[in-house]
Amino acid sequence: MTVSRHRLGRGARYALAAMIAAPGLSPLAAAGTAGAASAVSATALPIGIDTVLFRDGQGQFDAARFDTLTASALRTLLEEAAARGLPTAPLINRALEGAARRVGGARILTVVRAHAAALADAKAALGDRSSVAELDAGATAIRAGVDAQVLAAVRGARPLGAAVTPLVVLTDVVRRGVPAETARDAVTAIAGLPRADEVLLGLQATVAKNAQRGPGMAVDALHRYVRASVAGVVSPSTSATGDRKPARPPLP
Repeated sequence: MTVSRHRLGRGARYALAAMIAAPGLSPLAAAGTAGAASAVSATALPIGIDTVLFRDGQGQFDAARFDTLTASALRTLLEEAAARGLPTAPLINRALEGAARRVGGARILTVVRAHAAALADAKAALGDRSSVAELDAGATAIRAGVDAQVLAAVRGARPLGAAVTPLVVLTDVVRRGVPAETARDAVTAIAGLPRADEVLLGLQATVAKNAQRGPGMAVDALHRYVRASVAGVVSPSTSATGDRKPARPPLP
């Protein structure tokens, strides 16, 4: 599948790069997830071993990448997701990445089903008008163990179309051992600040650096960073830990 690369701001590139670490199968690539930010209209096409299953704004899904049984099951899953008003692009990405990594058909179907269920929960928590990228980030957070109510709290702190970075940072921080409620409070406290996305990326980097010394150190660093951010002591280019400037996630 050919995925067009969209021009993103630096903050979006940093945030979307972190989404690669999703549980199970990650998105096909950061650029593919970025492409999901545009509205997707999935269209079912006639199935055949060499024909396209679905075509959407990111490209096409080729049945020839899978064995016949897996391709047929995936077609059914995609049709069901589309009928429920769920975006199919994130599901296609995961299926195609599984094929690229030579993952077995059963595992691919398990991951796609799990992500479809998480997308439905994310849509309920974030709202029907949320972008594909927001829903995908929300689904990834849910699969990382974040409660749907936490997603609703993030939505309450950010307007429509602006929740991707908070959700990505939330997911990464939770994966590093920070309790979900603590991560939620930190992210929502920062979400309304000026240049919030850059401050959130600083939080992500600060937690990542301190998590190497244990979850307790990560939580302590998080609290210091949030207090300094809310007080206006820390800027997007200043670390609240007193150490060197936080390392940014690599560009995709």
